[in-house]
Amino acid sequence: MPADSLADRLLDAQVGWLLGQLTGPGLPDAIARDVDALLAIGSRATVGELVDAGEVKQLARLIVTAVPPSTAASTLVATAADVAYDGPTESFALADLIDRENVESLVDEALGMTDLAERFLDELTASPLVATLASRFVGRIVGDMVQANQAMADKIPGLGSLVSFGTSAAGKVVGAADKQLQQVLGDTAGKGAAFAMRRLNKVVIDTLKDPTARDAVLEVFDLYADKPVVRLDQLGDREDARRVAGLLQDIVIAGAPTEPVLALVDALIDGFFSVYGDSTATTLVEELGLTRDDLVGHAQVLVPRIIGAAHEAGELEPLLRARLEPFFSSPEVAAILA
Repeated sequence: MPADSLADRLLDAQVGWLLGQLTGPGLPDAIARDVDALLAIGSRATVGELVDAGEVKQLARLIVTAVPPSTAASTLVATAADVAYDGPTESFALADLIDRENVESLVDEALGMTDLAERFLDELTASPLVATLASRFVGRIVGDMVQANQAMADKIPGLGSLVSFGTSAAGKVVGAADKQLQQVLGDTAGKGAAFAMRRLNKVVIDTLKDPTARDAVLEVFDLYADKPVVRLDQLGDREDARRVAGLLQDIVIAGAPTEPVLALVDALIDGFFSVYGDSTATTLVEELGLTRDDLVGHAQVLVPRIIGAAHEAGELEPLLRARLEPFFSSPEVAAILA
């Protein structure tokens, strides 16, 4: 028998045998054996030996740069906006999303960073526009307090006119003083706005440092914990949800390929390899909370489904034949068969 004919018969036999292995009832057991073999290898090889940090960085940079502006990402963002807008069919309360203990921890952490908040607010004082807004805010509060005091004084005979006269006189004095100061100092308004901003900052920080602030925040949570969470369709229409989702995607698209973000990605990968680079792959799997039975169970569900779909589509056998035919038609096999 010619060697070529014998090689073709061997190729057919090999392809048929593999099809039987991949589509027969013994596939789940074969998958379990393969997972055990991989775990055995992982118990001897470290993460650094199996994966190179530089290659992972290149892949991560490619994903961060290419995925956000992709068509698939845009489609998923629009789909996510629709899903969030439609919401779950059943209503749920705030307490179903977060436990009170976790809220307490978050509040303690937030209130413990008052120094950072104070520095941030002080830096905002350097902005003339922000300082002007703060000045207007404080002015409105003072104006409301004066009106409230006037309204209460009007209820007492004789006191209303006295308070009104005192307020008017004080306003005239302050107004005259402002005019004189403005004539002397051209930046009086700016300094006044900055002063109001600093006063507002002090009020905010003192309020955060007040021991009752924690109880107030938790009390607000308790008031709304058992009430249904407001759905997005109650806040706006579907186009609003899609527009906001698109804006968030645009922010990610613009920021992801920037050097600070890429440097952060590299630093995270370096940190991962500094912790797990010398650990075995099996140790990493265990610390991820995955067991051998978890891996086998999911593999036995996913792999047969993928292989079965390829086989039903008539693509599995041509794929196997294309991979094996170069071997059986090679000169080495021909020499052996001759």
